[in-house]
Amino acid sequence: MHKVLQRLRSSDAGMSLLEVVVAMMIFAIVSLAVLQSLTTVLTVTRDNRARVVAANLASQEIDLARSAEDVFQLFDATYVKTLNGDDFTVTRSTGWVAAGNETVACSAGGGALRYKRINVEVTWPNMRPGTEPVRFDTLLAPNNRINDPALGTILVSVTGGGGDGISGVAVTAKPSTPAAGATTPTTTIDNTNVQGCTFILKVVPGNYDVTVARSGFITDDGQVTAPSKLAKVAAGKSVSLSFNYDEAAHYRLNYIAATAPEKVQIPTNMSTTMLSSYGTFVSPVPNTNANLTRNVDLFPWRSGYETIAGTYVVKPQDPASPAKYCLSPNPALWPEVTVGVVKYSSPPNVFTAAVPGGNADAVVPMGLVDVSALAGSTIRAVSIDAVAGTGDPGCDKGDTLAFKKLTSSTTHIALPYGTWKIEKQSGSSWGAIVSILSPILGGTSSAPGTVLVDPRVAP
Repeated sequence: MHKVLQRLRSSDAGMSLLEVVVAMMIFAIVSLAVLQSLTTVLTVTRDNRARVVAANLASQEIDLARSAEDVFQLFDATYVKTLNGDDFTVTRSTGWVAAGNETVACSAGGGALRYKRINVEVTWPNMRPGTEPVRFDTLLAPNNRINDPALGTILVSVTGGGGDGISGVAVTAKPSTPAAGATTPTTTIDNTNVQGCTFILKVVPGNYDVTVARSGFITDDGQVTAPSKLAKVAAGKSVSLSFNYDEAAHYRLNYIAATAPEKVQIPTNMSTTMLSSYGTFVSPVPNTNANLTRNVDLFPWRSGYETIAGTYVVKPQDPASPAKYCLSPNPALWPEVTVGVVKYSSPPNVFTAAVPGGNADAVVPMGLVDVSALAGSTIRAVSIDAVAGTGDPGCDKGDTLAFKKLTSSTTHIALPYGTWKIEKQSGSSWGAIVSILSPILGGTSSAPGTVLVDPRVAP
């Protein structure tokens, strides 16, 4: 640059184009370095300013928590505060600390409750990479004595289908049988709080039946009446009870298919299996009718249910187990079959979900068997062992499905997937039907009076 200026002073020729380009490049490099430095300084300054504001918000939240009149009413909370054009997210987490200095949820028990741990975390947008949120912690002890070395505590938690705590559930406790020294609690038992927790304090040691109740609610095993669990309380200890309990989801079950054919009859005593990712629930046997649509209330697991006609029972892992199993109704267990060059397989599982208190329609697929020549007869279907080579996964648990007397308008019966023997009533006895009945939705006849109801689309 010095030589360039010296040339300008010693000559009237000016700068060449190359010299102008070089000068501009040097200026650009210097300018970019200065700009990067200014940007870094501004970013650090802005982040430091935001951290100071976040620290003040966290300190304020800790002070508010310490001023709470009742530590039992201090829960998790999250809110957004806008200051200086930035949205600060303040998150308060709470948990009881029991003996052993471990923070526990309301569903955890063991030692006596000691105090509550409060953690406050503040974050803000555009935080610099590697920047940690502002975190403050404190410990709060109840104003009144909640523990007694001669008494115990019962911790109750109620969880919904989404894994969140359910508030407003009534909780009661009474001496069980045998009571083992238990007496009716004298302290008021609050309904579950926003975390789904409640605490029964200063309980005389013994056995207690703890019950939760709320109108329209259901347990994960289908219990609609107030469920109860046993709590064995020891002196100076806490015992925890957890309930899966939420507002029932209402399912409308459509049997056979979304558009069922006319003149079809389904069993009057057939159960329906509702399969979820959390286990298997078999609905109670429906009323003795032949409706193709039925309603059932279920626990609102967010993942939903797969609907299976009949009773599906998982096979015991222990081969020596005497427990019965029934795999045939579940179409997902039927292996793929190849006929010629065409492969046939069961339709994929379809899970249907409903929110708490909501409604959902679910299709319960079944096979159809032609009974047009049996008008005026009373028949039944008896499950039998699978025939080798058919692909039927088998059903060791025998089922007998009943039907209303067939009328001239009945042309088909619907059956769960599997191998069935169709019997006709003659007086007080039952006999196998010799000329079978050909299924029109999957399946083949393997022997007189029997039918394979197959979920695979096969000839």
